[in-house]
Amino acid sequence: MTESEQDWTEQDSADFIAYGKYFVPDREVQADVVTSVVPRPPAGARILDLCCGQGRLSEALLRAFPEAHVTGLDISKTMLSSAEQELAGFGDRFRTEQFDLGAADWRVRDEAPWAVVSSLAVHHLDAEGKQRLFADTHRMLRPGGALVLADLIDPTGPLGVELARRMWDESVRRQSEAAGAPEAYEKFHELQWSHYHYPDPLDRPSPLGDQLQWLREAGFTQVDAYWMKAGHAIFGGIKQGEH
Repeated sequence: MTESEQDWTEQDSADFIAYGKYFVPDREVQADVVTSVVPRPPAGARILDLCCGQGRLSEALLRAFPEAHVTGLDISKTMLSSAEQELAGFGDRFRTEQFDLGAADWRVRDEAPWAVVSSLAVHHLDAEGKQRLFADTHRMLRPGGALVLADLIDPTGPLGVELARRMWDESVRRQSEAAGAPEAYEKFHELQWSHYHYPDPLDRPSPLGDQLQWLREAGFTQVDAYWMKAGHAIFGGIKQGEH
């Protein structure tokens, strides 16, 4: 278990379930970007959603790829239970698995996944942990498949940090006001959710440029950054080969 996962509580899970739609900048846009850059999977292929939370990204994948199956992995029983309930309508196309992101055991699969995706999780790993994850994922994937991450990044200078802080704050305020839920913005600060406003040493975002290079070093091709806003970025690459 990573230090960050030890620090994550079931109350944190409950807070994110309640407020995630306000706290995550352009959550629906991010889901659309992720599904748009995952190559269309063959019938019956499996996608892994690392740290799936309540299943929002898993649901987007299940809808975008009606012949695919998704496994949602998370350390939190609260999150897994919520995902199972909300996605029950997809039947056996969705299943859950409890795991530790930083551990190695889940990275050996009986069935090679077509894609591995994740939202707001990999920043809990340090630089070495990210590089191991990228290399292990490349080995796991079916040829032609993809790794796509939506995550916090570490701006490389103080102006970038201030911009990320301000844009994230403005995004939460706007989304809260639009939904008639100003208390969500207050909760954002009460819970000290913004890494750029309330730095937490257990969060370890890395610069985007470094992560793109690590993806290339792991063997991925077509490595790219697809979207970025408020210190959040979506990036990934393809495992070369025919499926």
